[in-house]
Amino acid sequence: MSSLAPPPAVRASSDAVALVARRLADPDAVAAVASRDDNRDPVYDAVMWGPLTLANGLPGTALLHGELAREDPSWRTVAHRHLAAAGRALPTAPSRGLFSGPAALLAAAQTCAGPQGHYASLRRRLADWVAADQSERLAVFAARAEDGGQGVDWAAYDLVNGLSGTTRLLLDAVDDPAERSPAAAGALRDSLRHLVALTEPVTVAGPDGPRTVPGWWVPAALQVSERDRAAYPHGDFNLGMAHGIAGPLTVLATAAERGHREPGLPEAAHRVSEWLLGWTLHDEAGPYWPARVGWADETAGDRPRALFTRTAWCYGTPGVAAALHRAGEVFGQPRWRTAAVEGLRAALRRDERRWAIEGPTVCHGYAGLLAVVSRVAEASGDPELRAGRERLTAKVLDCLDEEAPFAFRHLMRFPAAARSPVPHRAVDVAGMLEGAAGVALALLPAGSGPRPWDRCLGLA
Repeated sequence: MSSLAPPPAVRASSDAVALVARRLADPDAVAAVASRDDNRDPVYDAVMWGPLTLANGLPGTALLHGELAREDPSWRTVAHRHLAAAGRALPTAPSRGLFSGPAALLAAAQTCAGPQGHYASLRRRLADWVAADQSERLAVFAARAEDGGQGVDWAAYDLVNGLSGTTRLLLDAVDDPAERSPAAAGALRDSLRHLVALTEPVTVAGPDGPRTVPGWWVPAALQVSERDRAAYPHGDFNLGMAHGIAGPLTVLATAAERGHREPGLPEAAHRVSEWLLGWTLHDEAGPYWPARVGWADETAGDRPRALFTRTAWCYGTPGVAAALHRAGEVFGQPRWRTAAVEGLRAALRRDERRWAIEGPTVCHGYAGLLAVVSRVAEASGDPELRAGRERLTAKVLDCLDEEAPFAFRHLMRFPAAARSPVPHRAVDVAGMLEGAAGVALALLPAGSGPRPWDRCLGLA
């Protein structure tokens, strides 16, 4: 065997990525499988196919093929097919932030553009649309604040459905001559000012009198579900990357790295980072961050001994650690970086049965944890995280099922799981956040710096 041959784990990852890419090559065939009537979310009874979503649709599959085309031009035609099919779905797609609608298509087109700058006209039109939509949404939030409304909902700031994800797209748009416009620059400026203002403390009339709390407080009336309203009767503070304050922190860090000097931006990042550090809890494995914090916990004199968490990209230590490490790099704060690395080390030491993640996919599965550990390991050079990356790669590859249409299936818990010998339903999902494309993207080799798809997860 040649001494230049890649190690077995690298070959296995490469083979798995190629298998997924081939299984996802035909967008019509992908749609036929993913949109089957029996391929349903067991909780919401919805078919696991959203043609114009990053989570489970064509923009997510285009991300994979666009990434592959950057190193192997033979994938460019496949990437184009997926992008074109997503474009045909555009007139019927709603807008819900970065992960759906025209913004999702822009994220895919920016990735598929490659160094050659393909799709310049399409990207310019989509960037203008995102800028106009962003300005309209900012106006709605500003009007609510002027009317005396206290608190915000996730759409005001989160990475998946809110203003942070689309702000991240605008950061790339204004740096690209093909997408830059006065409207995009204005929307970006206003968005950054909005996120900075969101971090400023607010005084709220709580159940025990006025209290000063972080500005991203979500009151009960603005919670996303009746279950959340019951769980957080006085509102909550979300720490996660997907729907919490970790997402805006990464966007503010990227803005500062790109030279945007909005007033108060460094101070905002400092407020968020120090608040996150203040919510470091400990168990026998070491430090961790909870998923969400209720009003009573935030305003209590002492921190609770334990709160629910996941070891996932979306919620828990991985997302928070990724945000802290990125902010620490940009703002020159080694203490933030050290806390991030220590949190990830402890996560890898913790009993896997307590990770509260399922299956191979990105959002709350092994691929998302792998993506975070890979990026922080690469940035920090930490040997424990590098070893953890290899271990997580093996766990993802153990989930490969050649009988599955897309080679990896998304595992979902369902309401009767507690009484069932099979706690999950395995569904066939194609996209990035919940599907096989995201698993393949997480398996791409590290060591070459951030990849374009990383920004969709707040990792770049």
